[in-house]
Amino acid sequence: MNMKDKNAKLVFIYALLGSVESCTDVTNKLPSKVYFNFPSPHLDISDQKAILTELKKKKIIASFSLDDSDFVISKPSRSTLSDYYLKLKDWPEPKAEVSIDTMIRFDEKTGFITMGSHKPCPIVINSHHYFVCKLLFREKFGTRVTETDILDQIDYAKESKRRIYDAMRAVNKKIGAHFGVERFIHWKTGRVWIDYTQS
Repeated sequence: MNMKDKNAKLVFIYALLGSVESCTDVTNKLPSKVYFNFPSPHLDISDQKAILTELKKKKIIASFSLDDSDFVISKPSRSTLSDYYLKLKDWPEPKAEVSIDTMIRFDEKTGFITMGSHKPCPIVINSHHYFVCKLLFREKFGTRVTETDILDQIDYAKESKRRIYDAMRAVNKKIGAHFGVERFIHWKTGRVWIDYTQS
């Protein structure tokens, strides 16, 4: 393996390790499955499959499959993967070549909140959570939207503003669990806004 190929392999494993760590919860419980997408000009799908096959033979992962454009990695071992990465790494890690997408987006058609290669965060369409996301994501982040504006979208005569506050907290909890971003949406005196800097 030449230096260019080895470097591409290291970046791939480093990105996979990052995905495993981002899916590990606060109790350090490892996920049973990790969805991993790694577009790279240096590694095509067959190259990536070869690396994952090698990780499977070394029992660093239990198995993998391809679901559309995502690899579904079963039972990854974070510590063993980290040890393997450090073993391969014999020069400074190529951080400059690792591009991490931290933009958070909301798709009104599917109800999915997405960030980079993370597994999408589903929001039930036409729920209170959905309308909070729909209105806030339409605005520039930081723009304050009134609870009344959101209630007008829901079209329920007896809905209370408390339901909007509860929906905001529930969405924050989901985003925190999926992407590790805390207090994504803020509330103050009847106004709601997204407090997050897109990179």
